[in-house]
Amino acid sequence: MTQVEVEQLLACVSQAMPIWRTYRAHPEHAKFYRDTAGEPVGLLVFTTNAFHPHALGMAVYAPAADLFPQILADAQKEAHRQHKDRLVTWEYRPFSAFTDWLLAQQGFAVWRETVMPTVQLADITVSVAPSADLLTLADIQADPEIRTQLLAMSLADYRRVHAINPMADTTPQQWAQTVFPDVLPSAPLALVRQNRVAAYTFPFEDDPGILIFGWLGAVRAADLWPLQAAQICWARQQGMTGLSGEFDSTDPLALATYRHWPFTPAPDYTMVGKNITLDGLTFTQ
Repeated sequence: MTQVEVEQLLACVSQAMPIWRTYRAHPEHAKFYRDTAGEPVGLLVFTTNAFHPHALGMAVYAPAADLFPQILADAQKEAHRQHKDRLVTWEYRPFSAFTDWLLAQQGFAVWRETVMPTVQLADITVSVAPSADLLTLADIQADPEIRTQLLAMSLADYRRVHAINPMADTTPQQWAQTVFPDVLPSAPLALVRQNRVAAYTFPFEDDPGILIFGWLGAVRAADLWPLQAAQICWARQQGMTGLSGEFDSTDPLALATYRHWPFTPAPDYTMVGKNITLDGLTFTQ
């Protein structure tokens, strides 16, 4: 299928929708469907994620329901070929007819909903007293015991909240290479009490002027609020203007953070998935 045909096929689809983003990122993993007259009628794009190696992702555009069984069969065949034991797709609500069909007739289920809200820092009322219990990345890197605690705690938290689509086997050293490089180095990162990590929120700045709450966790939810309040105050002092984050429904503390601060409501980006068994065997990696 030519680029012109793809653009014609997806002419009625918003450029922000997953099918566009996935196709542009992985055109080499696309499978096209045509009708008997040779006209394009459907598009399937496969994705994989080395960090979550068990699942084959699929983005689909298929207006005609009679194409759904063939697309699913092709996706299952590709999952078999790649030794994946899960099929997943991601969409905003309202779902496409294909995803509704997966949920209603093919045993798929909603696995996770993610929101990525924003709020202006000026709209947040917060005050923080200086505290020696708040540590930056530099403080943590200089304290091997706290560093080890933080890596073990955050890795265990990530594994737990992503259990439905498990992460790859990862050592604490490998995890450190994932979580530390882009952390804002002078921002508070962890709340430590009696030499134990009580709460953490990894602070990032993916977009200029926007503080991002990244991976987070705590012994008690209440321990997150003084830490995050200090991060908000720090961001204001740096001239930042906004706050954002990515909060998953499988993570109670992430949802609590979403509700605690006055974020503007954001649409749910939903993962729909199914564990699959092919030829009598469940394939794992």
